[in-house]
Amino acid sequence: MQSIIFIINRLYYFFINKRRLNMKSTRSIITITFLSLAMNSLFAGHHESGSSHSNEMTAQNWIKASYAGKQEMIATIKENMAEEGLNYPGRFVGFGFNWNPDLGEGRMVIQRVIANSPAEGILKPGDEFVSVEGVEVNQKNIDDEKLAFSGQPGKAVNAVILRDGKRKNISVTRGIVNSSNTKAQVLENLTEADEDNWTTIEHRINEVASNKEENLVYVWHWHKSLNTTFDLEFEQNVVTRFQFNDAGQVLARGDLSEERLVQSQLGFSLTR
Repeated sequence: MQSIIFIINRLYYFFINKRRLNMKSTRSIITITFLSLAMNSLFAGHHESGSSHSNEMTAQNWIKASYAGKQEMIATIKENMAEEGLNYPGRFVGFGFNWNPDLGEGRMVIQRVIANSPAEGILKPGDEFVSVEGVEVNQKNIDDEKLAFSGQPGKAVNAVILRDGKRKNISVTRGIVNSSNTKAQVLENLTEADEDNWTTIEHRINEVASNKEENLVYVWHWHKSLNTTFDLEFEQNVVTRFQFNDAGQVLARGDLSEERLVQSQLGFSLTR
């Protein structure tokens, strides 16, 4: 128990400083935390019997499936996520949209605009980016993360899009995006994910803790993976939070991860 409290406290810094590009939203590790609960209350029911133990097993199997493969993850979500359940990808600074990379190399066509995001009311599904701050949208600039979707909040970013076959100039002011995905949206995103680059090099579950009264389970796990864009290995600790309903299905889940550490391992630095 001491260990998982330590890792949550350690990771909190990375959560509040987290940034993530919109263009990675369909394949990035999803991250969020609910640390407003008191620590003593959170771990009071650790390894209690009854439904708490069953929820712990479901949470562990969920994590194992996430590392095993795409089809295993889809099957787990279909079986164990409540129909009204929500997945929280985590807060980030940017526009607030999802796009489907399978529509063509070098293309960025909007699939979904996140509710209450800076892009809401400006962008809509089907819009295709032509350029962002004068930088052409192509595969190299997407891979090299040259498009200015992420950065300092409050800054207006100019872009050119194609809408109904016509070019349109737009401006979106970057802001904090806090999104959630329904079960249907999670399954849709997983269906479009690249199965060939799914598995990790190494992974393990370090510790599990639960709060029976609140139907909460936290799983602390670790993995080493390969970033195929840069052909570099990286590792990180992740704490995944599950909230269950009385039927033992997942109502909410989210991750708290060492995103800043991952960026450093991939050669990025935080500048202003």
